[in-house]
Amino acid sequence: MYRSHLSAKNTLVLFEAMRGVASHAHRINSNSKLRSRLQEFSSITQMQDPPLLRLENESYQFSLAFLQNLIVDKPPSYEEAGVESHLVDLCQEVLQFYLETAHSGQDSESSTNGQLHWWIPLGSGKRRELAARGPLVVATLQAICSLEEASFENNLAQFFPLISRLISCEHGSSEVQVALSDMLSTSVGPVLFRSC
Repeated sequence: MYRSHLSAKNTLVLFEAMRGVASHAHRINSNSKLRSRLQEFSSITQMQDPPLLRLENESYQFSLAFLQNLIVDKPPSYEEAGVESHLVDLCQEVLQFYLETAHSGQDSESSTNGQLHWWIPLGSGKRRELAARGPLVVATLQAICSLEEASFENNLAQFFPLISRLISCEHGSSEVQVALSDMLSTSVGPVLFRSC
């Protein structure tokens, strides 16, 4: 495979370049001022909203697959802890972006005692964006579950707040909910059961 011909330094440079493309695309997609300007011209240009979501998703998918392949192939000069750390950080980033999208633009009202909250539903554009991000989030959850058992257990504390927020994400896609359910039953559940 082509990955075995790359040095450890070159593989990380390639990964950082691809992650940089994904992060840059995300920053553009998240720029509300730019998005509102582009939406003004969407009927003329037939530009999708957000404009670089496909590039962002593909870049993150490639980065995830690249790191997972490194872990499986273990090329010369491979540093397991470093690659695994990059994978964990990338997974957290993807989940965080999804959750920000799911909760962005929502206003809530609380009762006088501060207990009840009513969320304003997301617009159709945000729902389409969440649906478009769904496969990436599913791949991310699967990447987390593919970590070795000890690594998964060591990193669970970092992922647990994001997983909890995904559970309560009303606007998430059904495929994300199915992947999350699988993750909870096959990976998280056994860890929690052993710790009891």
